[in-house]
Amino acid sequence: MKTVNETLKMISKSSALLALTLVTACSNSQQNNTSALPVTSTVIPGAVIIDNTIGSGSSSITGGSTTTFKPASLSVMNEYVATHPLNNPSNFKINLNLSQAGSGRYGGTVTISYIDNGIQYSGVFNAGMGKNQSLKGMYDNDRLEADYNYWFTYENQLVFTGFFEDQYGAITITLVPQTTQPASGNDGEPILTGPYKGYVYFKNFAVTTAPHSPYRSCWYTYMGPYDCRSNVIQTKCGLFPGSEAGYKLLGTFSNIDTSAAFNIN
Repeated sequence: MKTVNETLKMISKSSALLALTLVTACSNSQQNNTSALPVTSTVIPGAVIIDNTIGSGSSSITGGSTTTFKPASLSVMNEYVATHPLNNPSNFKINLNLSQAGSGRYGGTVTISYIDNGIQYSGVFNAGMGKNQSLKGMYDNDRLEADYNYWFTYENQLVFTGFFEDQYGAITITLVPQTTQPASGNDGEPILTGPYKGYVYFKNFAVTTAPHSPYRSCWYTYMGPYDCRSNVIQTKCGLFPGSEAGYKLLGTFSNIDTSAAFNIN
């Protein structure tokens, strides 16, 4: 009988070519949801994805940069929810705490939090700082785990996009200047001036008993319930993951301190 690890390796190898045929061209997959959509009620039924309880009334998040997070809508929040019903959530925040993992790629954590019934809850999404394990029969050996997370020039603006995941699903982060400013520096060492605003898109994993490969993040998974790839985010041919990749706008934020968020001195 094959072990779980052997089965996962076979799935990675045999599925990759088939999955690659499903990648959609960038021109057909961009979504231009570039304006914040206000929450229409303070009561959100359902439950936001919870990773841990980190205090009562105040945040224990340290490092990076924290700013107000604005959910896109009640219906979208209901799709994002997962584990327990909310009463009257407030004080939505997002924290970016990223560092360069190598070659201008950034790993670290993105934390989306809120307070409900006096308790703060946080969903923590991660991109690893290391490299993929090198295993026979598997793709993307020795690639940086955060290889798709970097700054680049788009329409003469210095922007950032990248993938992050937790046990429940994936998010993408897009950062663009709040005011028009020419790109400066380079992808590995950007010169960031002026405030940045951001967009969070999400994709929940399907409910399944199938194991998530311990060897690869979801953006290196070529098919199945844990495939969170987006051609737009991977190729940098646009700013937002396409709807055909299964992503929806979760919310927006502004006034992020990019120097602190990316630990740039």
